[in-house]
Amino acid sequence: MKNKERGFVIGIFLFIFFIVYSFKNQLYLHLVENYSLVLEELILWIPKLIIIILIFVVAYLLRSFFDSLIKQYFQYVGKEFEYKSASSIVKYVVWVIALIAALAVAIGNLGVWITSMGLVGFGITFALQKPILNIVGWVTIMFNQTYKLGDRVQMGDVKGDVVEIQVMYTVLDGILPNTDEPSGKTITLPNELVLTGSVVNFTKSGDYLWEELSIQITYESDWKKAEKMLKEIAFKIVNKYVGNSSHETTVVHKSFKEMIFALNKSHSQAKTRHERELIEGRIKSVNSECNRYKIIHNEIVKDKKKEPIVRVELTESSVGLNVRYLAHYKFLKIMKSEINTEFLKVIAKYKSISVAYPHIQIVRK
Repeated sequence: MKNKERGFVIGIFLFIFFIVYSFKNQLYLHLVENYSLVLEELILWIPKLIIIILIFVVAYLLRSFFDSLIKQYFQYVGKEFEYKSASSIVKYVVWVIALIAALAVAIGNLGVWITSMGLVGFGITFALQKPILNIVGWVTIMFNQTYKLGDRVQMGDVKGDVVEIQVMYTVLDGILPNTDEPSGKTITLPNELVLTGSVVNFTKSGDYLWEELSIQITYESDWKKAEKMLKEIAFKIVNKYVGNSSHETTVVHKSFKEMIFALNKSHSQAKTRHERELIEGRIKSVNSECNRYKIIHNEIVKDKKKEPIVRVELTESSVGLNVRYLAHYKFLKIMKSEINTEFLKVIAKYKSISVAYPHIQIVRK
């Protein structure tokens, strides 16, 4: 047993010993006066005690078995820091079930006990529905990989980078909604939001995503020239920000190295051949992921040379120029701002292009 469990068991025995010692005289008189009845009760309780002991032994073996499986799984995926949270949940669930089973054996009337426990369980579930939803949300995050540490996510109106994932909540490093710059705020969100709301993950498939910008010009403007200028400006800005971040590559490579180091450490501490084979398979998988990232990154560097696409849209009072371009998730607002700024600077030199805005124009015949 671990130290905490051993201390818990010793505490229970000491408590029972204290109770028995405090009432030893009364117990002794009771035993002497009702010797035959007590003996009959003890004989009837012997099978129940054996079953209760077996229940707790089986519970301990199951807890150890599931703990070993969970440890192997998190070692395999390289997330040892999440092992303790999952292990504690399994431990409490197994011991609660064992305690309920032991009480059912001790009381004897299983039907009444199940009915009572059902009502009590319903009451507890109703009272603790939020914590239960948070735990279920945490399990969903862990196994469905909704997001992981370092991802940029948005839940409702809250946007930030994930810095910590606990059983009950997720901690975000907040960013400003209009500029995507760090706000210095630490935001704590309950995990139930994964189940009850929408989650936008900006980095689920990588650091790059497609962004769109719409600019409205008047019908009297030279839309062909405006389309060409917008495409050139967007290409210039994309070429500046996409695929040229050496810091981004360094951070990704560092995370891969840290994961491989943790797996090699677990491999050296593995006690069985099966564990070592699992960890070796995970090391190969991480190496292949690292190579895949290098290939994707090189392809993105090539793709950035592709010209952004500009779509022309006709509206009631303007010509819409919608440009689609590749952007890094950290520079979405910056890139959009620079494209708008450059476009305004360029069209200021031409009288043939004007930005559309709501106004009234009187035309006289």
